[in-house]
Amino acid sequence: MKKPKVSIIIPIYNSEKYLNRCFDSILNNNYKNLEVITVNDGSKDNSQRIIDEYVEQYPKIFKSIEQKNQGIGAARNNGMKKATGKYIMFVDNDDYIDKDYINTYVNEIEREDLDVIISGYRRADDEKTLFSVILDNKYEWSKYVSIAPWGKIYKKEFLDNNDIKFMITPIGEDVYFNLKVNTRSDKIKVIDYIGYNWYFNGKSVTNTITNKIKNIDVIKLLNEHYGAVKDNINDKNRDILTMYFGELIIQFNQWYCKKTSYKDISSFYEKTFKWFDEHFPNNKKVKYFRLSKGDRGKNRFIIKTFMTARKLHLVKILIYLYGRI
Repeated sequence: MKKPKVSIIIPIYNSEKYLNRCFDSILNNNYKNLEVITVNDGSKDNSQRIIDEYVEQYPKIFKSIEQKNQGIGAARNNGMKKATGKYIMFVDNDDYIDKDYINTYVNEIEREDLDVIISGYRRADDEKTLFSVILDNKYEWSKYVSIAPWGKIYKKEFLDNNDIKFMITPIGEDVYFNLKVNTRSDKIKVIDYIGYNWYFNGKSVTNTITNKIKNIDVIKLLNEHYGAVKDNINDKNRDILTMYFGELIIQFNQWYCKKTSYKDISSFYEKTFKWFDEHFPNNKKVKYFRLSKGDRGKNRFIIKTFMTARKLHLVKILIYLYGRI
């Protein structure tokens, strides 16, 4: 019996250095019934030339979309429109996957007729694996450890029926997408598998994120994210979602504080945590360390430390010092 088709969507922007590794890792997989939809989001380098070579060599697998620069959310949405597979997966243009990656996910999602499968990942640079994240299905928090769309497989019918798309925003488009996913299905499973390699380019990551968070309306962004879940908050997921938004706001403050004055840090902190208190009024009662079981120890420690410092009215100083590291 023929295995179902999988559509792999790859948003691409100025990534000529990494595309061969990314594409070849997919072609080298032991799963063959797939289509690879590349979406060139206005690249100014030789990315499209490399894409065209693969389209010419593998016309039954590679499909190319070119668009003016609209951002990664729009690129993924356009790829989803063209997808014809039963299942959808996402790979970022500088990342790569293990040989058994696709087959592992398809076997799991087909076995129990699920909507989504989630697994861990490796963080790697050019020389080594920096760390690995293994998820445990017995912890509800595992669904929120990685909010990126990669490291997952989605049933296309589920996404279509629930009109789940990415936000068009410079940052946080994937948060919106997977918050919708996680609160609209009970047919989600976490597996203790690692086959996705998330590439770390240390030269650009910190500065890029800091610049983005300083140039957006963060309250508008939080409202959009909250809008993705507000109609689906219930007694079962309220504490988990409270913790997730708390962690998200902590991350925003961590990114914002780099090379920033104490006055601006204080102002940003006040407005983001005011929003948090208004939308999750019982947030100080949440047992953050207990609920975050299944996450990396470092992340659990950060959440616990920031929330404890907040209760002691020391968090602004903590954020300021973090920004000087």
